[in-house]
Amino acid sequence: MATDTVTKVPILGKESIIVDYGLWKNYVAKDLLANITTSPYVLVCDTNLAKLDYVSNFQQSFNAEREKLGKRVEDVRLLIYDRVTPGETSKSRKTKAEVEDWLLAQGCTRDTVILALGGGVVGDMIGFVAATYMRGVRFCQIPTSLLAMVDSSIGGKTAIDVPMGKNLVGSFWQPERVYIDLQFLETLDKRQVCNGMAEVVKTAAIWDE
Repeated sequence: MATDTVTKVPILGKESIIVDYGLWKNYVAKDLLANITTSPYVLVCDTNLAKLDYVSNFQQSFNAEREKLGKRVEDVRLLIYDRVTPGETSKSRKTKAEVEDWLLAQGCTRDTVILALGGGVVGDMIGFVAATYMRGVRFCQIPTSLLAMVDSSIGGKTAIDVPMGKNLVGSFWQPERVYIDLQFLETLDKRQVCNGMAEVVKTAAIWDE
């Protein structure tokens, strides 16, 4: 995929939203290693996505790009955390602490870049991890649902749920990138598409430009 074919959408003065078909497999690793350099990168997803080929495809493209750049594995690490339980219950203090403890055990420092792969639950919770871990580390959103693509991944909204209500503890923490890969939409069922389209219609209805 040529870098000049992707659509880049500016937000807060930066072209941080990138949209195209096939980004995850053909573009994201190259962009990260060229423009958001660090070590380690940490990919986080839930156990449902871990069963699909998303993680293995990214590992292959990441390793290939790293080899092209002549980098060693120990110099540019890719870590995988694929233990998040699917569902709203994972937007919790408990899951957030589990991820943070794992990051600490892996020796992740303030240079870490976290990649949140999934729907709104993973994006919200991992975004909040990024906002607070080591007083704030960089992260990228890779939304896999239409609702997350048009709502939760945009604008830096991060949060967890608490017993008193949803999204009551969180932060605004802007992602370095929001990679919107239209290929993910092919895996969604009718209900997920309808939920996302409802948000699109709502946004269009209140748009003032």
